[in-house]
Amino acid sequence: MDDIDVSGLAERIWAANSQREDLVQRISGALRERIVSGQLPAGARLIPEAQLALHLHVSRPSLREAIRVLAHEGLLHVRHGVGTFVSKEARVLGPLERMQSMSELIRAAGGQPKHRDLSIELVEPSAHVAHELDLGDGIRVGRVSRVRLMDETPFVLANEYVVLGEEPRTFARLQRFQGESIYEFLREEFGAFISHSMARISAIAADTATGKLLNLKKGAPLLVMHEVHYGRDGRPVLLAINYHNTQVVEFTTVRSGPPT
Repeated sequence: MDDIDVSGLAERIWAANSQREDLVQRISGALRERIVSGQLPAGARLIPEAQLALHLHVSRPSLREAIRVLAHEGLLHVRHGVGTFVSKEARVLGPLERMQSMSELIRAAGGQPKHRDLSIELVEPSAHVAHELDLGDGIRVGRVSRVRLMDETPFVLANEYVVLGEEPRTFARLQRFQGESIYEFLREEFGAFISHSMARISAIAADTATGKLLNLKKGAPLLVMHEVHYGRDGRPVLLAINYHNTQVVEFTTVRSGPPT
């Protein structure tokens, strides 16, 4: 297979607004952006390491480390003695060690966060939602639903339940939400600073309705992340129940070895 055209990557890596990042981050970021956007097609091969380092004006150790990062993310596949290839099933990496918004995750992968089918409602929570948010009887919550997109690809069906209260944490203010980062909105509009979250992940098969929203067939695998977010006072602020398209995203974590 012909080597990939990497023209323009050096300019991206050495752009003035990238100088604040570590060099390895800049290299991996530029390559990641090309891979996720499809400019570096699945299955194609990078030019040899020595040539690529020379082309990018970087050292071979820095390039090698950037390739290692992308290989860990599943975006590149290194075949020793053969070459480095763009993986055929490249996905956006979601590290579980750090809480981050979908907008951050998409941008980190070189994509543009978008959304569609935004709905904001004042609802009576189910018993399950009320329990997770530690709510008393008869207390309503704001429910925000939307499909998150990476560029034009359906990424997540997001259902978020927001605890309401006195001004500024009112439903009227929640209706100002435009569909981007819910974390940023809660911080700036509600004055709610999220300190930590508790999450659990399960696997399910897409039903007809969910599959249609995510452009998937019924029965396609989904990862469901059920995450309760807490404010600085330790009280629940937000419950997010998000259905992730596994063709686009996967989650990884680093685990410590057993005690010696």
